[in-house]
Amino acid sequence: MARFHPMLAVTGIMLYIALGEGAITDCVDASSCNGHGTCPSPCSAPCSCTDGYGGHDCTIPPICTAAGSECGANGACTTSSSPYVCTCSNGYSGPTCTVAPICTATGNQCGTNGACTTSATPYVCTCSNGYTGALCTTAPICTAAGSQCGTNGACTTSATPYVCTCSNGYSGSTCTIAPICTAAGSECGTNGACTTSATPYVCTCSNGYSGSTCTIAPICTAAGSQCGTHGSCTTSASPYVCTCTDGYTGSLCTTAPICTAAGSECGTNGACTTSATPYVCTCSNGYTGALCTTAPICTAAGSQCGTNGACTTSATPYVCTCSNGYSGPTCAIAPVCTAAGNQCGTKGGCNTCTSTYSCQCYSGYGGTTCATAPPCTARGSECKNGGSCDISTFPYTCTCPSGLTGATCQGAGSQVTFFVATLIVSALSSLFFMQY
Repeated sequence: MARFHPMLAVTGIMLYIALGEGAITDCVDASSCNGHGTCPSPCSAPCSCTDGYGGHDCTIPPICTAAGSECGANGACTTSSSPYVCTCSNGYSGPTCTVAPICTATGNQCGTNGACTTSATPYVCTCSNGYTGALCTTAPICTAAGSQCGTNGACTTSATPYVCTCSNGYSGSTCTIAPICTAAGSECGTNGACTTSATPYVCTCSNGYSGSTCTIAPICTAAGSQCGTHGSCTTSASPYVCTCTDGYTGSLCTTAPICTAAGSECGTNGACTTSATPYVCTCSNGYTGALCTTAPICTAAGSQCGTNGACTTSATPYVCTCSNGYSGPTCAIAPVCTAAGNQCGTKGGCNTCTSTYSCQCYSGYGGTTCATAPPCTARGSECKNGGSCDISTFPYTCTCPSGLTGATCQGAGSQVTFFVATLIVSALSSLFFMQY
């Protein structure tokens, strides 16, 4: 007789745990705040948290307390906002002010090309002489007295890092890239001229020509007939282009419009709009489609929307506007929960703030009816090996470092596929040995 095997359940759970519902920030009632706050304005504001807790649903615990020593000797607990946090001093940083600064006021960590700035936390190195980097160890690409910028540039030392300012149309970090044209050259041909007022030098084209060296001929000319009988050549800018009339479109005005002013292409539920190009059908009576042939899903006097919706005819296409939490094109899909029901269980409440009722989950739970428990908690230690708990989704999930997988980042392998395959192989192996 076949028996239930735990490994198969584990496989299913691990595959499902990654699915989550989108976060909803407004509280529904006091229960949304998880016992650490109040709901000041249901459906329009987040929880007002107490006891130092934070987050829209008051599930983020404080990292320090007013009378505690969590912030150590280099910080103090700030309780003026939620959640309570450590405000660090002496250049320290980190959640509990345990990360030492990279430099000190009397130290030489910043070397000979920097100084330690202690006016803010954390302390940082302010570099000089064009140097950059956390400890001012990255040398500039050029120096005031050097020749790194070559004969077509000069080193600008008025800011950090020092950079090459190029001349003669040259460009590049050390001014080694030559311009495509020169003031006295003929690179731009007979249909362009070299613009040397900025770097790099570029060709400014004329006569409708385009391209980096003005070699691409225009598609039309002022005296030509390239644009046909439904367009004219616009020569006020380069490249020259066809400006179409009579509803025609396309580079040469050869694509006919789908409707005409005197035609009946739009049928009895539309009219041809000719005030712009291309001409288009403007539909009425709720109809849609290029030629207004797609009928609306509901009508003003009809009952297509059922008892839980009404036909909205103020715009095209006509649509069913649902009520009582129902959804779907004709309001036939019942809501997953009701205001007085218990469909969302003990870890959620029915959010009736929107037209489609849905379960709003608490305490990191997720799923359609808030039945999926989270693998981690806010500021908890469930996520192993350097993982962190992502509380922006429901259910909460562990965000793992590269190369780690699994609900709590304890699975080896850099690919989810490999991890799932391992579980399946393990499950099949267990089932095989159960036969003997």
